[in-house]
Amino acid sequence: MVELVVGDLMSKVSDHRAHVLLLREKEGLRKIIVALGFVEAQAIAFSLRGIKTDRPLTHDLFGSLSSAFDIELQHVLINDISDGTFHSQLFYRRGDAVRVVDSRTSDAIAIALRAGAPLYIEEGLLARMCVHDERNGAISIPITAADEATLRVAMDNAVKEENYELAMKLKEEIESRHTPKMAESDNEQNTTNIQ
Repeated sequence: MVELVVGDLMSKVSDHRAHVLLLREKEGLRKIIVALGFVEAQAIAFSLRGIKTDRPLTHDLFGSLSSAFDIELQHVLINDISDGTFHSQLFYRRGDAVRVVDSRTSDAIAIALRAGAPLYIEEGLLARMCVHDERNGAISIPITAADEATLRVAMDNAVKEENYELAMKLKEEIESRHTPKMAESDNEQNTTNIQ
């Protein structure tokens, strides 16, 4: 497992309702991008900025319940990705017992920030999904990390630019999501620029 820290929270230029959270290695240079909706981004932003509300938000309620029942959040683990969406687990301890709870990654991060718990990612997942900085404000991400709508837009752009090799890779990735799983190693090296 690799520990991550919050790097930045940004809104997409084309749609201020959509946000991205940049997570980076605590002891390294690799980064991943997590797509968020407005409400999820707001919950994380409140925690990052130390903003308190008059009444507890859902993520605050988790902390209150944990304290009330003597349960401690040990850490969060980002452990999978499917159709461009990261999946996470919350690891709670009560006495000697550890329980694992499935969670949306945005919720897991908001809860972990409030609890002061560390955030981890599986090494193999980070290696496959890390972003690379490119020129002209674009970033390169593995196509397996993009959602289907983004892939379709990128494929249409590749066809318009007559980059048929990239268009075919994008088409294959889209089709693989609607057929039985292929070997993950077939898709690990495919990347594309998403702006």
